[in-house]
Amino acid sequence: MGPKLMSSIASLFLLGALLQVVAAVDHDVGGDFGWNLPPNTTFFSDWASNKAFSVGDKLVFRSKANEMHDVAEPNSEVDFDGCVKPGIVFSTSAVFSVALDRPGRRYFICTIGNHCNAGMKFDIDVLAQPGAPNSPLVPPPPPSSASSLRFGALLAAFSVFLLTIVA
Repeated sequence: MGPKLMSSIASLFLLGALLQVVAAVDHDVGGDFGWNLPPNTTFFSDWASNKAFSVGDKLVFRSKANEMHDVAEPNSEVDFDGCVKPGIVFSTSAVFSVALDRPGRRYFICTIGNHCNAGMKFDIDVLAQPGAPNSPLVPPPPPSSASSLRFGALLAAFSVFLLTIVA
């Protein structure tokens, strides 16, 4: 294999790795369980605590056809903690998505019946886009598999770059 072919292949790997680093992520709220009445009051907050959220990502709320839910975004932590219904409530009608378009703390609840008090609520910290400086008001996220994947992609890109130089 000639040096030019090796260099071309390495460049393709580098480009692919860099695209993974900046790609937006669609987060299925609740994973396979979906946006449904949870088995315990910490289910959705536990789910959210294991994720990293960035500007450009989306939250995708999926409900079972036989369950009625909505999505609301309280304005403050006090309203979130008290399950206070905000002025705007969005219907999920099976699938609903929310674009994470700004960094900062965001709160989400279901306002149907007693669902919020039963644990259908979670809060997240949305970070600035990868590569952009984080807002001083937004704390860094806990380590997660998503941030590990981004670091792994960056490490792979750097390794390919080094192999290109050596070859």
